Amino acid sequence: MPTKPCPLCGQDSDSDTSQTSFGYVVRCDSCGHYRIHHHSFSAAQEARRHILSYLTRSRSDSGSGPLEITQQNIDTLLDSVVEFSPLEKMDRVLIHINGLQGRPDKAVQIDYDKDFPLVMSRDGDEFQSYIRLLIDRGLVDGPTTGNEARAYLRLTPDGWERLEQIQLSLKDSNQAFVAMWFDPSLNESWDKGFKPALISTRFNPYRVDLDPHNEKIDDRIIAEIRKSGILVADFTGHRQGVYFEAGFAMGLNIPVIWTCRRSHIDQGHVDTRQYHHVVWDSPEDLKAKLAYRIAALFPGRSFES
Repeated sequence: MPTKPCPLCGQDSDSDTSQTSFGYVVRCDSCGHYRIHHHSFSAAQEARRHILSYLTRSRSDSGSGPLEITQQNIDTLLDSVVEFSPLEKMDRVLIHINGLQGRPDKAVQIDYDKDFPLVMSRDGDEFQSYIRLLIDRGLVDGPTTGNEARAYLRLTPDGWERLEQIQLSLKDSNQAFVAMWFDPSLNESWDKGFKPALISTRFNPYRVDLDPHNEKIDDRIIAEIRKSGILVADFTGHRQGVYFEAGFAMGLNIPVIWTCRRSHIDQGHVDTRQYHHVVWDSPEDLKAKLAYRIAALFPGRSFES
């Protein structure tokens, strides 16, 4: 099999260059196994190729099969994920090290030029800079190899404490509470968008209006949000209840994913405009964007397309 640079990270990789109906198959040590229809990107897409590397590597490592990148879905893929802040990338490094450690006293090998997509870094140098910051903060330590390409690291007690804080912020529940406008115009968006996206990421979608119960509905809403590991707040129609339910979940440190139909996005309340919304045009568009956003928010939670 011929060797040529990976279209996403530029490093040498084994790829099938034969022209087929789906373009190219790429197997890259950094970006994983994926399919791509083309090697050209717009200027805006070029600046965000590292996000595609993160998505392909995450999908490849999950064992869910190769991600397929086409001219039709590339912008949907890029828009589905908010780039991690530097602090979030540092947290992702801690999660990665912890996942590799079989026992807390043993250091694990970190390859800068191989593992950088796991935390949405642009290259090995950026990835290494986060590791140095973690060492400076006393969250990781361990012997280096003397090789600039890799290091052997382990979490320190301060690192374990930070990891526990991260894990507490990602509530361990498979229920996904969906706060939305219960209008017939959104029935198809529920059936073909919200519901299948959540099921594909191994969440159990919950809508309070579809649950027969005898309690006062406000009490039921509070109880079910408390039980949920994630809340999806869709602001199509801008119902006041959705704003309340999203705020209540945030107060409980339950992750909130903000969504809205494109034709309604400009009507959003000023207090919520700073949050990145998954803006969707159709149920199918919603399904794809929401699934990718959940997979990015929850490391290791793969999905089937």
